[in-house]
Amino acid sequence: MSAPRGYVVKVLLALDIFVSALCFRDSDVTISAETGLAMRRPNPPWWARALNWMLDTIQPGHCQNAIAWDIERARAAIRYLSQR
Repeated sequence: MSAPRGYVVKVLLALDIFVSALCFRDSDVTISAETGLAMRRPNPPWWARALNWMLDTIQPGHCQNAIAWDIERARAAIRYLSQR
């Protein structure tokens, strides 16, 4: 379940995390993962339902997968930092 690692993908990921930090005040979590977390609430907010629907249309299960990808990205950072 690894995410793509190209330069452009990393820049877009950084932009995604930056916008997420501006909107949700959480660092190192993507917009998709924040949406997936919001969708787990008993009554998800309208923005989460709309964004989840749009992203699920493009890729089924995108927001729930994004949570797993963010967890794996955090674990990869821990592995990287532990080597130094």
